[in-house]
Amino acid sequence: MDLICGINPVVEALSAESRHFDRLLIAKGVRNRRIEEAISRASRKGIALRFESRETLDRLAGSIPHQGIIAVVSAKPVMALETLLDQAQPPGLVVLLDGVEDPRNLGAILRTSEAAGADGVILPERHSAGLSETVSRASAGGLEHVKVARVGNVAQSLETLKARDYWVVGFDASGTERWDAVDYKRNVTLVFGGEGRGIRRLVRDRCDHLASIPLFGHVASLNVSVAAAVALYEVVRQRGEVPSHVRPIPARAATAVRHVVGPRDGDAESDPGQGYVPGAERGDAFDEDSPEPLRVLGDHEETAWSVPTVVKAVGHLRHGGSSHAAQAAAGLQREGPRGPRRRRGRHGGPRPGDRPGPPGAPGARPQPQPQPQTGPPAGPAEGAAPPPGAPGGAPGHPGGGHRRRRRRRR
Repeated sequence: MDLICGINPVVEALSAESRHFDRLLIAKGVRNRRIEEAISRASRKGIALRFESRETLDRLAGSIPHQGIIAVVSAKPVMALETLLDQAQPPGLVVLLDGVEDPRNLGAILRTSEAAGADGVILPERHSAGLSETVSRASAGGLEHVKVARVGNVAQSLETLKARDYWVVGFDASGTERWDAVDYKRNVTLVFGGEGRGIRRLVRDRCDHLASIPLFGHVASLNVSVAAAVALYEVVRQRGEVPSHVRPIPARAATAVRHVVGPRDGDAESDPGQGYVPGAERGDAFDEDSPEPLRVLGDHEETAWSVPTVVKAVGHLRHGGSSHAAQAAAGLQREGPRGPRRRRGRHGGPRPGDRPGPPGAPGARPQPQPQPQTGPPAGPAEGAAPPPGAPGGAPGHPGGGHRRRRRRRR
């Protein structure tokens, strides 16, 4: 049994359905949308779920990051070379790896091959990395979708490919052709060597083209996964499309070129709206009742709507949008059952400045009537106390010499 560690590899393996799942291990307490998607897919397929501690998952995965999910699955199925070539879509595109032993490089090449639409990858039985959980993790799920064929002898496999009308293009630092000068529109097999030694001599001798990628810096070579990505997408560029049912390249829409013709040298420029007369296009006669034609105003003229209109300002509104000035202007006064209410003084009398109402008005105070005098004005009697407020009054009297104490207002 093999292990698939990581969220993306597990989800891709569930969607590809290329392996048999024994069980799915999930770390306790992990909350993730992608993990919930994997759990729902596994539940629909009837795969056993087990929630373990993170220490258990760390012990199973070893040094591989698992992101809280591990799938225990069967080994990746491989096929024969003839079966792979039978299932290829013309023009075929096959990648052959001669001695790639780093699992991370192998995983990166598998990922790029699947993304570029290759029909499959050919791996030798010896001097090659196995399809382990590290390869699955490095391919980010691409291992589950790409077809893999195992061969015992690489040189004999190249002869088989040539018999099936495949052109073999080897990529090596000693190549004499540019990588973009080779015709990739035919059935092509791309050959890449291992880290350090490159393509072996017997394999190099059986290649139809030996291409190299130019280097302009200080380094002497490229990583094999990077060189494979450059070559695969050069094939995509030359073909213009990939025979893939997953994500084909849409054809470019033919756009007609529009030619904008501007004014010629002899064309006069005029404003179509200047001097327009309503009804002139119909041949109507102009009369005085018709609106005036449009004309251009001079610098000293003003438009009819340029004079500002002065609006009388309204006082500050209070108490829900009303004001005392607005109430007085509208003549709004509160009236009781006895007529209009008047302002009164402290002791009930009219305040200074109030105008007395007419004698017959309801609620008006009676005015004292003057009495006619028949004799000389009578003075104060002898021995009588002076009136209040007169000088010399009693000291304790309110109208005496002392000042009248005002009532404190509370």
